[in-house]
Amino acid sequence: MKKRTLLIGLMVVFMFGLTGNDLFAQSKNLAKVYFIKVKNGESGAFQTALKQHAQWRMENGDPWSWNVYEVVNGKNMGDFIIRSGGHSWADFDSYQDFNAKGSAEFGKNVSPYIAKITSTISANDTTLVNWYPNNNDVNLVQVYMYKLKPGHGADFYKAISEYGKAIKKENRKDYYGVIWTVNGGASELIAELVFPYKNWAEMEGPKEKWRDFTKRVLGEEKAKKVSEEFMNSYSDVHGFIVHRRKDLSVTKKGM
Repeated sequence: MKKRTLLIGLMVVFMFGLTGNDLFAQSKNLAKVYFIKVKNGESGAFQTALKQHAQWRMENGDPWSWNVYEVVNGKNMGDFIIRSGGHSWADFDSYQDFNAKGSAEFGKNVSPYIAKITSTISANDTTLVNWYPNNNDVNLVQVYMYKLKPGHGADFYKAISEYGKAIKKENRKDYYGVIWTVNGGASELIAELVFPYKNWAEMEGPKEKWRDFTKRVLGEEKAKKVSEEFMNSYSDVHGFIVHRRKDLSVTKKGM
């Protein structure tokens, strides 16, 4: 595991210049994520089967929690994302026995309704986060996936870091997190910038517009520089919104 982590870390450093972001030294920040495309006309049957499967996992003592999200806006509308976070690499070893049983059950009862499934391992950046005060209140998440230019990962990191400092200094009600794809994604470095909300109305954001806020707090010259660094750090971006489906999710015993 250590060798694999080192190789991934070296790839990030040499290909994208992320020397200031020691993701792989952060503890319990890994997540296993499944992206699911449901067969046409089978969404209802899929959700019924997934709900029954979630109940099976809870009754059989799944040691991991799994949050289910439905894509409600964007080009992949109708897809589902299943995610379990807060893990170390060693947790993947200890989960193998239950994972084998759970996967067999999933394959038998849920897979018949699935057209395509892919998976990744991602890492929450614990240095770039200002999360919602109570995670249980989060019902919607706005996601932007940035394809970073080679050698510009550090620029993306520095820009988000500067914005984060400004948000915390002013106690601005802007909540966000940054997620990096560690394994299973494209060959390019992908960074996800995610914004949690309780409801749709919260997406209107604070009254002070973002541009005015950054100019006031950072100063006009620095705000322009940070904005340019951010805009020049990526070659492509696409966004979507997911709805957290608590009725389909798995909560481990004791939580």
